Amino acid sequence: MEVKSMVLPTFENLKPDKQNRIRNSLLNEFSNYPLAEAQVARIVSNAGISRGAFYKYFEDLTDAYNYIFDIAMFQIHQEMPKTPNASNVDEYVESIRHFVSGTDKKGYKDLIEKHYRYNEGFLGSEPTKLRLSDDSYSTWAVTVLYHQTVRDIVLDPVNIEQRIEQLRKVLRKAY
Repeated sequence: MEVKSMVLPTFENLKPDKQNRIRNSLLNEFSNYPLAEAQVARIVSNAGISRGAFYKYFEDLTDAYNYIFDIAMFQIHQEMPKTPNASNVDEYVESIRHFVSGTDKKGYKDLIEKHYRYNEGFLGSEPTKLRLSDDSYSTWAVTVLYHQTVRDIVLDPVNIEQRIEQLRKVLRKAY
């Protein structure tokens, strides 16, 4: 997975420490407030930049949100296994636990929770990629189940074991 959102070119020309300050400010804002309640004023104050500078780096708040969310997803997905098969169902299912703990370790837990609880609906949804080869049908189904399980765990962490076991049983039947 690669980071797909783009910052404006002026952001890339900043010194690394200033980029990090801005990223940390974005993470703080979007971890504490849904996108609909986020404020450029808090971001720029926390980052120590002007409001005008913010708009030299990002088109708007949604652009800034997509940027920091894509970074989070990229970093968290670095540890994810390949598509499951008959011999790695347990490893694949356990990767959910690693994903959830990865969001905690990397400081993205609140950002991801806000995404699923508020921002996903606010931003709108895209359909999953249509795949038409015979072997891609099961890959599509597993991907959808996996992502829904992650979403359910993030929104209902108390039931993580039941959610993981539910996915494990389905995958074992499929393989």
